[in-house]
Amino acid sequence: MIRKLIPLVSFRSGPDKKLYTSLKNITGLSVKNLQLYKQAFIHSSSNVKGTVLHNNERLEFLGDAILGAIIGEYLFKKYPNKDEGFLTQLRSKIVNRKNLHELALKFGLNNFLKTNLSKKDKLKSSAHGDAFEALIGALYLDLGYEQTQKFVINKIVKLHMNMEELLNSDSDFKSMLQIYCQKNKLELKYDWVEKNDTGQGKYYVVNVVINGKAYEGFEHYSKKVAEQKAAEIALSEINRG
Repeated sequence: MIRKLIPLVSFRSGPDKKLYTSLKNITGLSVKNLQLYKQAFIHSSSNVKGTVLHNNERLEFLGDAILGAIIGEYLFKKYPNKDEGFLTQLRSKIVNRKNLHELALKFGLNNFLKTNLSKKDKLKSSAHGDAFEALIGALYLDLGYEQTQKFVINKIVKLHMNMEELLNSDSDFKSMLQIYCQKNKLELKYDWVEKNDTGQGKYYVVNVVINGKAYEGFEHYSKKVAEQKAAEIALSEINRG
């Protein structure tokens, strides 16, 4: 028992005290394995050659899945009469890259992020949002699902998510799909054809193509609208697995 307590005591009183205290303030939880959280804040750009397993990409992958499951369960219970499409769209609005980026900055995760990206590149990258997802992955491995769920619902959803606002907001499905493809290293393109409709003018038929796979298309008199709807259709199919 005494041997198991040694790591906990050492990082409470040693050089890792600041990180431990910050994590407790952020999550409301007493973390145990501080090494997991250190790894969660190591961006792949700062990786030393040959240490691929020591950046936050694997924790980010896990955190993305856990976050999606927690938010999915929460929405499932909160909106018992809504269909799958509604739940999927609202979940996407909650866990989109913009929200995760903003949450990471609100919680001060940028103070712990280790990266070789320039300030300009940081703004264009998903590094902060990735670190937030990696934090979720670290919490899950360290404290389990129930504690992680408590953090997500109490500290994120209830404090930082306005459901009414999200429900009434327009989603940028093209950006969401682009981020998904970039994250998963997939080739994304939009195939479109311009057609003429007698008496109505020209309209556009747009299909999303990901790694050579074409998804169900959408047609509209506005090319931008057609692209957004085609991206929404593709995302919906991807989320269904």
